[in-house]
Amino acid sequence: MKKYSIAIVGGASSYTPGIVRSIMNAYDKMPIKEIILQDIDEEKLDIMGEYLEILFRDENFPADVKWTTSRKKAFKGVDFIFTQIRTGGLEMREQDEKVSINCGLIGQETCGPGGFAFAMRSIKPIIEITKDAVEYAKDAWIINYSNPLPILAEAVRREVPESKSLFICDMPIVQQMTMAATLGYKEDDLVFEYFGLNHFGWFTSIKNKEGEELLPKLRDLLLSGYKLKLVDFGHLDKSWIETFENIAKGVKMFPEYIPLTYLQYYYFPDSIAEKEKEHINYTRANEVMDGRRKKVFEECYKVIEAGTIKGFDHKLDAHGDFIVDQAVAIATDTPKRFMVNVVNNKAFTNMDEDIVIETFGTIDAKGACVNTYRKIPSFYRALMINQNTYEKLTVEAALEGSYDKALKALSLNKTIPSVSKAKEVLDALIVANKEYFPELK
Repeated sequence: MKKYSIAIVGGASSYTPGIVRSIMNAYDKMPIKEIILQDIDEEKLDIMGEYLEILFRDENFPADVKWTTSRKKAFKGVDFIFTQIRTGGLEMREQDEKVSINCGLIGQETCGPGGFAFAMRSIKPIIEITKDAVEYAKDAWIINYSNPLPILAEAVRREVPESKSLFICDMPIVQQMTMAATLGYKEDDLVFEYFGLNHFGWFTSIKNKEGEELLPKLRDLLLSGYKLKLVDFGHLDKSWIETFENIAKGVKMFPEYIPLTYLQYYYFPDSIAEKEKEHINYTRANEVMDGRRKKVFEECYKVIEAGTIKGFDHKLDAHGDFIVDQAVAIATDTPKRFMVNVVNNKAFTNMDEDIVIETFGTIDAKGACVNTYRKIPSFYRALMINQNTYEKLTVEAALEGSYDKALKALSLNKTIPSVSKAKEVLDALIVANKEYFPELK
């Protein structure tokens, strides 16, 4: 049986242990011979590499772990490349959030001005990574976990169309698990339908194996004040609990579908921005720094100091399952249904063919494919066209160094109420990101 090589870009991330654990758990389906971590943060990369070496040794896992700052060394001859980059780190995420809140706008990682800034830092790096992958591992599949997903996917679609790239997101799956638990089911026992863009979509159907439509039942529960039963996949911080609770608020406005969590920022940007003012000194970025990042690296330090994994209680989340499940479907050529982000190509019949959409499809050795076709209702279509135009203009602004297109992009974003506010936050973000943004003229 073939053994696979996997490179992880952003290998020094706190999410790496969870991804590696998922790779280990999938060994019977997709045996591997090596994992290569690549990152520009050499100090954290050494820590993660040493930790994984001890993990593999103590659990007798039959694979090697290597680490390097060189993409050429990391990519040469691999079968899969997992990317999870965060250009500027959590420190710049903190700046994005606080600059936005100071301007009276939402401070969020992927939506609104924070998502714009994150994208402007990340577009050129993700293109460079993808080009290197094509050069050094032309047959490798690149599975991207990096945000803001729709903008980076659009950049890769334009600049490296020959790459074998997939972009995935865990939030729809986490929400599916939460909705299933609320209805008294496991996620695998239900069939969901969904349309939209990444972080901007709606669940339109939830059926059990007998074909019974359960979405009306869930809607009635939410409208009656019943709270969703949350499932812990690293999304149970206070801010995430509030986010899940806001799904009901969205359903009350437009009850025909169940909105994805992130739509709260587009439906209710004014009230959320007002509330975030109360927490400007301690935003979501600070939560992650003091929570996940601190916890994971403290655990790694302890293992390295002890020289053994034995005696440590590792409660790693299943974040990695989502990316590994797709790799297994490709490696084994076993078609499996996933939420996918693909070029539309007429799947949404009344939308432009070249937009990157999010919906259900299948993944196998040929990649992702959507074989269902639907017409998007006019209200949701208009929202999606507006959002997609913002995404495309953001890519163009980064690639062309265009201030005009950056301003137009932010002026279209529904979290920003006016062109004057768009200009205010754009100018502030340029100052905060002077080391990372392309020069905008």
